[in-house]
Amino acid sequence: METKNLETKDFERRGELPNLTMSGFGKASGGEYGNVQIDGVTKVAGHLSALYGIRSSGVTTIEGNVYTPELRSEGKLSVEGALIARTTLLDGMCKVGGRIEADSVKLDGMLTAGGDIEAETFIGRGVVKSEGLLNAGTIELGLAHKASKIREIGGETVIVSRLGGSGWGWLWSWAMPSAESRLDAEVIEGDIVRLEYTHAAVVRGGQIVIGKGCRIGKAEFKTRLTVHPDSIVEKEEKLGE
Repeated sequence: METKNLETKDFERRGELPNLTMSGFGKASGGEYGNVQIDGVTKVAGHLSALYGIRSSGVTTIEGNVYTPELRSEGKLSVEGALIARTTLLDGMCKVGGRIEADSVKLDGMLTAGGDIEAETFIGRGVVKSEGLLNAGTIELGLAHKASKIREIGGETVIVSRLGGSGWGWLWSWAMPSAESRLDAEVIEGDIVRLEYTHAAVVRGGQIVIGKGCRIGKAEFKTRLTVHPDSIVEKEEKLGE
């Protein structure tokens, strides 16, 4: 099954599909289903397509691409291929080997992506790691417990702040015992950019606010740049001059 953009007609033409329900320890074949409900320690062999949605609780491994209008995951989810969904709700740990495409992504936990992340809205609390591009209209990253690393970030509004904690603190102390709660990036670009505890080579935007705990190589701004006295910006440049 090739990954593709989600269109209503793609779902309507499939007609009635069987549901997939798994609990406890088990393994199922991939394919096309109506609803998918997974609870326990389970594995799906191959690509997984769900007409209505996927609910995953426990430890789930999908050995291929995921294609669904809605994904809700609690616990630990591993997708070896790409993740294509309109709505993605992640509570816990999620690792995606390929790219992520969604209208909205909401994370409370840790997300690792092998490819680009593209969404209209990306709201994350916890840790995000990606060697690709995070691109969304609105990006809000609440840093908690450990270090996030994203190669490149682009959006209309980009807000990065440090949070006091989350319900997954016990997991971070076990999985990653020593790392500073901050964001590392090569390039961050947006119309409005507000950063805290961020280390970046280049920050580019219309209005930029560099809050506390930042170290920026170069800040390129169109209208306004504000820098917290405890942060470092090595070079400032007003675009258009």
